[in-house]
Amino acid sequence: MKEAKIVIRDEIFCLAVSCMERSRETDNVEKVKQMRRISELHSLTEEVSDSGFKGQELLLDLGDKHLEYERTDCHQVHSLSNAFNKQDMEEVHRILSSSKDWAIIEEGLERCNIKFTPELVSEILQKSSLHGKKALNFFSWVGKQAGYQHTSETYNIAIKISGCGKDFMNMRRLFYEMKRRGCLVSDAWAIMIMQYGRTGLTEIALRTFTEMKTDGFNPTASTYKYLILSLCGRKGRKVDEAIKIFQEMIHSGYTPDKELLETYLGCLCEVGKLLEARNCAESLSKIGFSAPLSYSLYIRALCRAERLEEALEILDDVRTQQSSLDQHVYGSLVHALLRKGLFEQALAKVDSMKQASIHPTVHVYTSLIVHFFKERQTRSALGIFAKMEKEGCQPTTITYSAMIHGYMNMGKVADAWNVFHHMKINGPEPDFKTYSMFINCLCKASKSEEAMQLLSEMRNSGIVPSTVNFRTVFHGLNREGKQCLAQTVLQQKSALKSERKCSTLI
Repeated sequence: MKEAKIVIRDEIFCLAVSCMERSRETDNVEKVKQMRRISELHSLTEEVSDSGFKGQELLLDLGDKHLEYERTDCHQVHSLSNAFNKQDMEEVHRILSSSKDWAIIEEGLERCNIKFTPELVSEILQKSSLHGKKALNFFSWVGKQAGYQHTSETYNIAIKISGCGKDFMNMRRLFYEMKRRGCLVSDAWAIMIMQYGRTGLTEIALRTFTEMKTDGFNPTASTYKYLILSLCGRKGRKVDEAIKIFQEMIHSGYTPDKELLETYLGCLCEVGKLLEARNCAESLSKIGFSAPLSYSLYIRALCRAERLEEALEILDDVRTQQSSLDQHVYGSLVHALLRKGLFEQALAKVDSMKQASIHPTVHVYTSLIVHFFKERQTRSALGIFAKMEKEGCQPTTITYSAMIHGYMNMGKVADAWNVFHHMKINGPEPDFKTYSMFINCLCKASKSEEAMQLLSEMRNSGIVPSTVNFRTVFHGLNREGKQCLAQTVLQQKSALKSERKCSTLI
């Protein structure tokens, strides 16, 4: 194919992959996808030679990556390669950021002399994903350009952007368009299931999962994982269905990862299905998990569900079997004991860790910091923080968040801000949970105007504030008699929704 310079169009590859997935020809699917990658790279090397690059140099830059197909992870869709001109990407991003008026942006795009490739479009979409409306308008515009055609990967990113903006109508529209063009792959189903599930629409996620199998597509490990995570979540929780899908995943030959097992076992323990949780932990040895790791996951799940007595009972059973548990189990036990107010027992557990030559983890130190702040013993809390740093145990976002929360509960707002600014300057960067917690604390302390400032900082840091974040600040400002500022918050929320949602495309 390469020697004869035969160019196979993208839709032919997509159609072949789609048919093979329906026929469950897994090995052939991977071979065709590798052929497609190599074909795209070959044509790309010829194109970039006009820009001053030699095809051979490009291959050297890419190493052996062009020989492998990397399955798209629906948690964060990655582009196929970096084989595109970064200056082109920056130019398009500049045009998209130049105005809020799509007509003006479109004029800029029409004037630019850029040859769009699926790799370039994938990068642009990901970089613009927080501004869903612009990203989706660009997706629609570029799809109409001569010589360009969307691939499964670009569709997947657009579907994910629509789902993240809760624009499920457009998400479905793109999905059916993808289906009509013959480039529908399993990853698209997984992304849709994840997007429905993350918002609590687990009933629709389950229907989509059934529809996927009816259409002849085999669920992947990612499909199973994100469906089970959704079913175990607080929103739209469906435990019986989660158990059924988890068993189906195991019987299909997929091995759950640590994140999935922690969530699944935690959910079972929270709802009191302890027998199912223990059976699951004991069966993990059949799929390659060691006994200590299996019991560690189970004990930690019990601790998080505040089932301390059951956790200690399991710990005694494991000890009789002479199994060595990892340090994270002790961290969970210390945390659970402290939450129950059993400080002396918690310290005894820390001592037993040291006797077993197990160094206290950041989890243990953070739990102690939380306890001392709760007891209003600031000096002791700071002493623990200094000790962990001295021993080379790096504080995490959770550690700093615990300190911010502790200071706020004691009315030390300035100290809380100092910790927050330390995170911004020195790291680790505040995450969504840190911002949300700090916003709640500030509003409770009648500092809603400062919380409003955090909403802007979130967006500047690439974190999208939730509806709850806006609502908390809105009600806080109203309670403080700042109705004008409260209306401004509503306007900011509406503007964000408009930026991210785009059911009617150009």
